[in-house]
Amino acid sequence: MTIVNNLLESSETNFELQAAMLVEAWSMSMYKKRYEDASKLCTDFIKNYGSAFNKRVFEVAASEYNKLLVLLVLVKGLHEYIELCQTTKCRNWHENNLTVEQVWFKLCDCEERLNFVANYCQSITMEKILQDLEGLKNFFQEAFGIGTYLSPGMIADKNLCSICHKDARACSHVEGRLYDGRVCFYQPVNPQANHVAIVKIPKDPRCRIWSWRVKDNDEGEGVKFEAPVLSSFRVDNFLQEIES
Repeated sequence: MTIVNNLLESSETNFELQAAMLVEAWSMSMYKKRYEDASKLCTDFIKNYGSAFNKRVFEVAASEYNKLLVLLVLVKGLHEYIELCQTTKCRNWHENNLTVEQVWFKLCDCEERLNFVANYCQSITMEKILQDLEGLKNFFQEAFGIGTYLSPGMIADKNLCSICHKDARACSHVEGRLYDGRVCFYQPVNPQANHVAIVKIPKDPRCRIWSWRVKDNDEGEGVKFEAPVLSSFRVDNFLQEIES
């Protein structure tokens, strides 16, 4: 029986041990360039443990659910890294505009997830992956420049805490921290667009304006462009797609 099957079929709730087992198996598959095996390891783990996480089937302390969430985000980030490796292994991938946009979006997701995980665990494997992602970002800068981005300004009646559902100004939870396997974030109530700015240093780099999306205005004055999709990314959003 393989390490993968042992890990997925085990009822053991030592999530730190399981993380080490998974990363070891994943690293071996990636070293041998067996991307499909590494990808299946990730998707199987997320499917099995993601569903169990959503149902809260483990009778463990809240801190253990925090560990499991970190592990799930880690595995999702590893899977996105595999997809980046597969897409960019073609020498001319950057000559296809649609592929460039897809890689950039995936890079942003992967980096944000793994940087989140890096706050809780460190390893040589993690350092190497983050270095690779930084190298890919440098390639984008060399090939396409620093970039220009949209930055939407929003106003809202108030922000509610995702943990206690109280006004964020009156609760004790801290945005970005883990509580019983949940990431605290502030949900705006009655949000309205106030303005949209064009900036060089965005809050969300996914809102990049690509040069091939910019065209001369038909009336001969200025330019027009296809606005990028404004995302509402969260490191744990993939768990909502899993059947609970």
